[in-house]
Amino acid sequence: MSFGVMFFSSTLLSSTFDFVNISRYYYKAQFFGWSLYILISAAVLILSGTELTVDVIGGIYLVFALGLLVSHLYRFAIIRLGWLEKDIFSLIPRVAVACIILALAFHGIYIGIGNLAFGWSLVYSLTDANLITWAMLFFIWSLIYFTYIFFQRFRKEEIKNLQLEAARNEYELRRLRDQMNPHFIFNAMNTIRALIDEDRGKAKNAVTQLSNVLRSSLQAGKQELIPLEKEFQIVKDYLEIEKARYEERLTVDWKTSDDCKKAQVPPLLLQTIVENCIKHGIAKLPDGGRIEIHTHCIQDAVEVSVLNSGQYDPDAGSDASLGLENTRNRLQLSFGKDGWMTIGNHGSEMVRTTVHLPLKGKQDDSSTDH
Repeated sequence: MSFGVMFFSSTLLSSTFDFVNISRYYYKAQFFGWSLYILISAAVLILSGTELTVDVIGGIYLVFALGLLVSHLYRFAIIRLGWLEKDIFSLIPRVAVACIILALAFHGIYIGIGNLAFGWSLVYSLTDANLITWAMLFFIWSLIYFTYIFFQRFRKEEIKNLQLEAARNEYELRRLRDQMNPHFIFNAMNTIRALIDEDRGKAKNAVTQLSNVLRSSLQAGKQELIPLEKEFQIVKDYLEIEKARYEERLTVDWKTSDDCKKAQVPPLLLQTIVENCIKHGIAKLPDGGRIEIHTHCIQDAVEVSVLNSGQYDPDAGSDASLGLENTRNRLQLSFGKDGWMTIGNHGSEMVRTTVHLPLKGKQDDSSTDH
């Protein structure tokens, strides 16, 4: 069992080095971990009174070389087979079978090389107690390795959630301070006041729509994602207020599909885009313009396109650029590389903003090369 203690110690040291930076120190950790095995093995043999003959030293170095090789190949197989993506209940039977196979192969190679290189006369037997030792050691190696991987992922997910929470809080403050500023509320209230004398029914609806938009702004920091259908309703309420304000100067055209509404979107993300379209596009045109909102399902994703009258100048450096950058950051935090946004001129009179949303929800963008 001394081999087991030594193997475990070297593997533990290797995993400790991996914890620091697995991509940079993995090979060094393997080498130094198994080197520690040599030193411990030699020390135990000396203390037990065993003579360090060529055969004994050769056996120690043989376990060192095989352990280094087999554990590395095992790690390679884990990555290639996608075991790092499995849950713990799927991993247990896979790891159990793998440890048995590795023990059988390790023991066979160890005896074969030892007999040839050092003149041993060992016979391979399925009843050899060393098989259980090897299997247990590989199981311990697996336990340490997967525990580290899961801990690293948990830590990365925790950091990601903290970043997302910070972004949501910043977004909510910006919404209350800037995007949902007193100027917008003032314009909306003036529109409602004018409607009271002209059409009390429209005025009542406008109050309800304004209330919905303000409520959504206050609740934006409490939800990470909402259904696209709910986001569309917020946009519709906002546009109804703006239509009452701009009257015939604002035309809205919806071309959406019910199949796309199951996608999830960060709250008020599309409303912010539409608000920028009006503020930096429609409002600057003497004759006003139109806004078109389209959805398109593509494989495992949904693309939402918002078109507005006007021209996009990427070098303008206005508040719109900051709003677009915040939108990109929110998509990145929520979906990783699977969520993105593009903006550019569409023809000579329109600006097109496209948001790409994955249907499968929040993505784990972490690398599997551990």
